[in-house]
Amino acid sequence: MRWFLLIAFAISPSVLAEDLLPEQYRASGQDALYGQALFSLHSGEYQKALGLNQALQKRRHKNTPLLKIQQATAQLGLGMSQQAKKHYKKLLTAKSSKLISHGTRAQAWFYLAKHFYNKGMWSTALQAIHQVKGGHLNPQLKDEFHFIAATLELFQGKAKQADKHILAISPQSMWAAYAFLNLAVSYTERDVHINQVDAVFEKAKMLTKYTQHPESLEDKINLMAGQFFFATGRGRSAIKHLKEVSLDGAFTSKALLTYGWALTEQWQYHDALQPWYMLKTNHSPLNQDVQETLIAIPHLLEKLNAKVMALGAFDYAGEQYEMIYKQLEESAKRLNTGEFIEPLLAQQIPDKWGAFAAIDLSLPNHPDRIYLKDVMSKSYFQGELKNLRDLHVMRSQLNSGIEQLAAFEKVQITRRDEYQQVKNDKRINLTSRQLLKLNKRYKTLRATVDKAFKNPSGVGLASEFEKNQLASFKQLNTDFKALDENGHYLQRLRRVEGVLKWALSQRYYERKKEVSKNLAILDGKIKQTRRQLKAAKLAFRSTPKSFNGFDKKVARLRTKYQQQLKRLDIVYQKQREKVGGIVKLDIKKRQKVVMDYQLQARLAAARLFDETSNKHRVVAGAEVRQ
Repeated sequence: MRWFLLIAFAISPSVLAEDLLPEQYRASGQDALYGQALFSLHSGEYQKALGLNQALQKRRHKNTPLLKIQQATAQLGLGMSQQAKKHYKKLLTAKSSKLISHGTRAQAWFYLAKHFYNKGMWSTALQAIHQVKGGHLNPQLKDEFHFIAATLELFQGKAKQADKHILAISPQSMWAAYAFLNLAVSYTERDVHINQVDAVFEKAKMLTKYTQHPESLEDKINLMAGQFFFATGRGRSAIKHLKEVSLDGAFTSKALLTYGWALTEQWQYHDALQPWYMLKTNHSPLNQDVQETLIAIPHLLEKLNAKVMALGAFDYAGEQYEMIYKQLEESAKRLNTGEFIEPLLAQQIPDKWGAFAAIDLSLPNHPDRIYLKDVMSKSYFQGELKNLRDLHVMRSQLNSGIEQLAAFEKVQITRRDEYQQVKNDKRINLTSRQLLKLNKRYKTLRATVDKAFKNPSGVGLASEFEKNQLASFKQLNTDFKALDENGHYLQRLRRVEGVLKWALSQRYYERKKEVSKNLAILDGKIKQTRRQLKAAKLAFRSTPKSFNGFDKKVARLRTKYQQQLKRLDIVYQKQREKVGGIVKLDIKKRQKVVMDYQLQARLAAARLFDETSNKHRVVAGAEVRQ
């Protein structure tokens, strides 16, 4: 589960607590580096935020409380628990500090306690939870606070304090079911009346409807109750709870195994065979519950006085144990080659790492996933796997940085070659001359166009024949002035002259529109070419400066990354061996159990071999294998 804390913790949307920053810090102008550090902290980029925070502290030459809080938050997000713990204790316990309000202080202590609770540091978490003032805590966090406090008190054996916290949890809260389940487990370890234990288990089952996965949690409660009652010799109560476990859940195998033993305790031998046969048939032999069933069935057959069938079942169990042992050896070999750890790390989100980034526990398609699921459910293994995941991400980032440096070198070489090519070809000077010629031609064309369109009447676009016609009209107009009494010819002349001038005017405007459009396009191309030329000249002048010094910087960074990667690989291999060692140790324990079962099966088979005849053994062996 990932927590988003707001300054001290980039807080999640469901948490509406006060901000750790006072308003005057927001109102005053801050530099870009501070804003970038604050944004990185809000975004959950704790590594980047920590680096920017250190740069700010160096720039200001002092460690302000605000920067200390942000530094501790980033350290907490990166899993640097001890360093963050020192900063928080120093800051949050300072009574004279007016920077943090009571509500924010309570919330900070709560998240700090929650962090150590999930890391399994019970005593440190309990110290932090005692600092939380429940009256100042956000109402949306109170139920979870009481749950964590009750659980930690139960771990310390302080039942009365735990009961107070459990009673303070709202019945409609999802934490109520988990709190009562922990209380029931605590009751099983103390001298509490059996009826009271049963009542708490029933209360926890009733509250599962408010959780996210009620069916799975109810199965878990029924299994835990059944195992407790069976261990205390109350077989009927155990049977009642175990019968309610679903047949297709995560707790089915253990429930069927315990259910069979509970029936055996009640001398219901025939009924006990049914759940054990279901378990053996529907689950893998790598399941430890199935392995126990393989030897439990022949023992039960022997109690039913079916000694010949029991002998065949013991022989069959011995063969199965031999196969299981070989499969476990193959699993250990696969761990040495990384066939389990590498696929598990490959499915992790590459940019999410640190204490608040949840690890993906879904198993890849792997032949050993049946029993590795049990190993991965342990918090210790999850913590070590999270550390390995973080090292894996850091190693990937360093490799990515080295690749980026190599890519930058290639780009730098490419740009230098392009610069030399442009310089040798004198492309810029050639383009400049071409642009000058283009500008000269444009000016000449513009003068010609302006001269052609100088007269809006369209005379400038008239042909020779039309010009002669216009001259004839003028001459005729002069001649007709002497004949004032003859208006008929004058009207005809004006009509013909008007038609010609109208045609010339239309041709003028259409032609002018087309020429203006072409001139605008040409003018745009010239401007674009001029801008490109200016940019090329600027780049040409500044390019040599961009090459200076980068070779040394790239080489220095590459050496630094390679040294860090070398040291990180050593730590990574050690952590990988540590994670693999946890699984290998589990495999060895499983192999030891299998060998014990196999020895018991062989001893029992040898004993029954002397008690049965050869004829009965042949018939019974065939029946068992069928």
